[in-house]
Amino acid sequence: MSNGQFLETSYPNLLGAVLVCSVPPSGNSGLVWRYLFSKPIAAFKVTRSLAAKAFQTSLSLCRETFFSPIMEDSLVLRYQKLMKESSRLPLFDLRKLNASLPVPRTEPCLEILVLGANDDFIVDAEGLSETGRFYSVSPICIEGVAHDMMLDCSWEKGAKVILSWLNGLKQIRT
Repeated sequence: MSNGQFLETSYPNLLGAVLVCSVPPSGNSGLVWRYLFSKPIAAFKVTRSLAAKAFQTSLSLCRETFFSPIMEDSLVLRYQKLMKESSRLPLFDLRKLNASLPVPRTEPCLEILVLGANDDFIVDAEGLSETGRFYSVSPICIEGVAHDMMLDCSWEKGAKVILSWLNGLKQIRT
């Protein structure tokens, strides 16, 4: 059974996948080096926020790293608390992940939407472009939205693009 046949039988209603503010297939080292040379202060803040987990205790750093500047404190605090609780659990072994990079190129058996945020503090425009090139699609960058697009106060902007894309897939498949 081929991978495509497996997907068709296991997930018959799966039309595609959306990558939202995704780290590029080569990993985050390119992002880190670009930030170090072009935005050293931002590089320090991202490292402090993520590696040192300072987003857990600093409301302003949490907002700057993940959300739009206009997001209300109460929402940032709510998500900060949830992120703090979930970040105690190790999600994966970074050494194993880095050993598997870059991700090998395969033919996608699904339609892929690569979606980024113009105000993303973590994944820059080049990272978004790299992901688009990897999947041979033109990425879409949403204006006025931050890295955690699905939780950001302007989440509707990304949701509208995803819904439009999904509706287009349905029309193609029927």
